[in-house]
Amino acid sequence: MPHHLEPITLEVETPVTYKSWLHTTRDYHLVGIIAFSAPEAHIACEWDDIEFIRRRTDEFSIIGFPEFLSAMVLDLRDLPFLLDADAPVFPWRMMEEECPIRVLVSKAQLAHYSSVFEPAWLGWDLDSCIAEIRSLLDRKIQ
Repeated sequence: MPHHLEPITLEVETPVTYKSWLHTTRDYHLVGIIAFSAPEAHIACEWDDIEFIRRRTDEFSIIGFPEFLSAMVLDLRDLPFLLDADAPVFPWRMMEEECPIRVLVSKAQLAHYSSVFEPAWLGWDLDSCIAEIRSLLDRKIQ
């Protein structure tokens, strides 16, 4: 008699979606940009939302393109809910290797996130965040 197997999924049920991009610096460092969004009606953050964000940032940080990312920008501007300090959204590999990470937030979200994340990590303009990361990576090499 064969053993009974029950199909399951590893996906989490959440309306949160993401888009991702790569930026290559002149020294060929890879900067990953990952933007999360959710419907405006989804105003309460749930466990599945945080888990989805955590999984996507971790996956993005360890995919070889063929090199790993040297830095990351997490864009939270299009999330209608706010994350708290306990939300594990930063990729473990990048934290351990002290890679530059920036969090893009809207100006309306800035007051909240200034008390949640390191204020130096916050930004509200993607081009400024990339320029700052490029400067940090240039100094790291020299």
